[in-house]
Amino acid sequence: MLKRLSLPLMAGLVVALSGCGLIYKPTGHVLAHYSQDEVVPYVIGSGDLDLSACGTGMGQHQLLASFGRVIGRPSNVLLNTSLLAGLCSEAEAQEEQLRFARALREGNTEEARDARVESQRLFRRTALRRYAVYRDTVDAFGELGNGECPSLGNDVEEFEYMVGTLTSVQALLSDIQASSSVGVPQDVAARAGRATECMDNEKWWGVPNALQAVVWLSVPGTAPEGSDAWTQLTEAADYGESKGMPMAAMLYALAGYGQSDEAREKQGIRQVAKIYNAGDGPPDYMILSEVAYAQALYLSDRIWTRETGQRTPFLALGDFPGDDDSSESDSNFDAGSFLD
Repeated sequence: MLKRLSLPLMAGLVVALSGCGLIYKPTGHVLAHYSQDEVVPYVIGSGDLDLSACGTGMGQHQLLASFGRVIGRPSNVLLNTSLLAGLCSEAEAQEEQLRFARALREGNTEEARDARVESQRLFRRTALRRYAVYRDTVDAFGELGNGECPSLGNDVEEFEYMVGTLTSVQALLSDIQASSSVGVPQDVAARAGRATECMDNEKWWGVPNALQAVVWLSVPGTAPEGSDAWTQLTEAADYGESKGMPMAAMLYALAGYGQSDEAREKQGIRQVAKIYNAGDGPPDYMILSEVAYAQALYLSDRIWTRETGQRTPFLALGDFPGDDDSSESDSNFDAGSFLD
């Protein structure tokens, strides 16, 4: 009797186990579509950058990427999670750069060397993640700047194409800060500059034109005859301000930093602070405002740390050492009035 029962039991077990493969594929498709349709819009509308970058990016990437073993790689979704994870490791690298600046200012060479090495390690990790964004952007939409614009079905795909292109440029910059140890192709920036022609500059708050101008400044020979990168950056930043979006202004500040033009860098930082503090940004894309603010704050922290040994005072983005109205809010805090 036991033998007669064991055969159907074993057959049922085999069917059940083989059915796991049948379950994985529809589960993968459901999760990929759900992530693209619901998770991505939710995250880009989030105002919590740390939770989005280090939570969603770091926490969800491996799970979603694993379904590439049973279905086609969900490149659209993964470019978002890699992008967010790159922001997380970049923030860590920037903290190490600030530690390097403080140690250098204090004459502590051992501490400075240690911070320098750690920042390079973290920028390498960031470059790897951003290079993955570039590859997934190409996989999802085709090679950047190849003379043909991709077919983009909705606002989310347009957004992904834009931020994927922007992050591809950042991959190259992160790799340079990691002594080019990753090997991000040198022509990525030029390709990204051409790809901006496929984006709606007005719809996306001047960011495409700002990115294009940054490429013109960074890659010799890419600017068309008669073009003026700084004029285009200024117009893009001002247009972004009219729409409440500080991303183009942040790119202006970043360009100033990259060109060692501190006056323009400070101008861009001040404009980011003005736009951000007005609080009129598009609510469905809050994460871009948060990214712009965080990047501008880091640039400001570099200036403050170099001049004073401390980062930007609390809620004082846009003020700089030596300004008449520079904030000293931390040192002027009145504990007694708070407790009353």
